[in-house]
Amino acid sequence: MLRSFVVLTSVCAAYAAVLPRDAPNGVHLAVDPKCGVAGGRFGDVNIGLKPLTSYEHIVAFGDSWTDGGAHNGEPLPPPVLTPPNPRAGGRASNGPVWVEKLASAAGATLLDFAEIGAVTDKNIWPSSLLPTTASSANDFVGQAHNYINQRNGFDPETTLYTIFLGVGDFDLSQQTGTDNLYTVAGAIVYTILELTSYPTYAKNIIVVDNYGRGIYETPSGDAFKEGIYAGLNTLHTRYGTSVGFVDLKTLWDGVLGSSPGYEAFGYTSKAACLPSSTSTSGACANPESTFYWLPGIPSAATHGLIADYVEKVLTTC
Repeated sequence: MLRSFVVLTSVCAAYAAVLPRDAPNGVHLAVDPKCGVAGGRFGDVNIGLKPLTSYEHIVAFGDSWTDGGAHNGEPLPPPVLTPPNPRAGGRASNGPVWVEKLASAAGATLLDFAEIGAVTDKNIWPSSLLPTTASSANDFVGQAHNYINQRNGFDPETTLYTIFLGVGDFDLSQQTGTDNLYTVAGAIVYTILELTSYPTYAKNIIVVDNYGRGIYETPSGDAFKEGIYAGLNTLHTRYGTSVGFVDLKTLWDGVLGSSPGYEAFGYTSKAACLPSSTSTSGACANPESTFYWLPGIPSAATHGLIADYVEKVLTTC
């Protein structure tokens, strides 16, 4: 109880295929992380996380940006498109998602619990607004509990946990007009606290955020990031948990804005390749160099840049 109180008061058998990391079309990073300081305002930060190749397992939680087509840590289906279905092996992408690429770079086994449509804590939002998902674990809380209940017994020192949520929560906040994203941040930190406790004892946690996707920036959204950032710092200072925070705003602003602009990254378009999320009909001619695949959802090329950016934060911040 004391451990939970301290953190909350601070903020209120799977498989990784060997996947190529270099985009054959020349899409590449054209921005650097903006490294922050532990205990300061949010920014890209690595507090104690080891080099990526130190990890034997990567356990992923999230929504459509992380969903690899399977949701309970089982082997992921091949990332193959079968038109007119726009989802490559069940992914909201035309290829592997970022965490698959990260696991490949690490040489680690990936257990992916993310699911399209997931939010942080479904109890925060009206049930009528939540999307239907393939399982009952349509939030981070449920995904984490599913993993904990598996009792896989992985070595905490060589297991990295990735959490990438908040986009759906931000959208619901905008839709309902409710200013409760700081509560969402508290739910993320509390669930991370559960992962660091018995029986999992997680020691390596990285949170990725892109709530506004380079378009929206609000005080409540920034408070959401501040809450997570402060909670991660508390986990490190009080309990020795190695933590990281990755703010993809820098990447999104770089592509969607004019400095340096999408062409500097090797993209031919910063728009979506598909006009809808339900069919490949009307697809663009160059999906391998388009920023989005579905409207508002990254292409496989962009997932590669996300993985590269996360890895760069680990090595430079």
